[in-house]
Amino acid sequence: MPLSIKPHTSYLDKSFKESHTRSYVMAMQFDLHGLAFIIFNPEKNKILGLQAYSFDEEKAISEIPVFFDLILSNQGWFAYPFKDFYFLMQNTFSTLIPAPLFDKNNKNLYLGFNQPFQEDHRIVFDSLHSTESYNIYYLPNSVAEKIKSFWPNAKIVHYSTALIESLWAGYKNKLNPNHFFVDIHEDNFDLAYFKENKLFYHNNFSYRTKEDFIYFLLSAAEQLQLNPETLHLVMMGKIDKSNPKYEMIYRYIRSHEFIPKNDSFQYSYLLDDVMHHQYYTLYNVLQCEL
Repeated sequence: MPLSIKPHTSYLDKSFKESHTRSYVMAMQFDLHGLAFIIFNPEKNKILGLQAYSFDEEKAISEIPVFFDLILSNQGWFAYPFKDFYFLMQNTFSTLIPAPLFDKNNKNLYLGFNQPFQEDHRIVFDSLHSTESYNIYYLPNSVAEKIKSFWPNAKIVHYSTALIESLWAGYKNKLNPNHFFVDIHEDNFDLAYFKENKLFYHNNFSYRTKEDFIYFLLSAAEQLQLNPETLHLVMMGKIDKSNPKYEMIYRYIRSHEFIPKNDSFQYSYLLDDVMHHQYYTLYNVLQCEL
């Protein structure tokens, strides 16, 4: 275990003041490969900063809490109270249930139907207002307890909850039948498809190779009767034009783009150096009803 950890991406606007964290919002996304967080000033509607950390290798859940302590040892303000705090738990252990079928007393049964049992995890759920559904998922006990010890007011949700809600908030008035959304992570990716102005499909796929990636993506499109010649793929997450997965997309899908920046926020000029599509969900959780 390292004695220190340094961010691979770190931008903090000069207007940021440690003494003002109670008037700021922090939003953080986390998986077993790393974490990233932003600082938002709601009074100025401005994202002040971004920090992102990568672990040197995929970590066991039991090893994770110490990383929060290491960040705190370098930045004392990291665990200061914030006006609001959003924590996005990114893992593959979740399932969506339509609201009319949901009974919180059966949450174990819903999740157990298609997800393996996870020791030292609790089963929790989010309400998705835009889709009238519930997202049930495993949340690591050690992570939840560490987050709540640092930020007692933390709102913990699954990453896919924030993804779906942020896409709905950003696209509900401009969706077309060919939009197909992909959010790419280190070893898995989320797909979302809206039809007749409603969430029609969401799924998460694990992959090892770029061939796995494009196979699952094209298979899902075929299942939805979306033609690779006519669908419009909107990309976000860990992908850029130098990425092998982008090469596969370019080869097989004619129409594609990186998701545009949300211009309803102001951004520190320092973030001009960041590819905004890589943190789309993290930025846009700020406008979700969670």
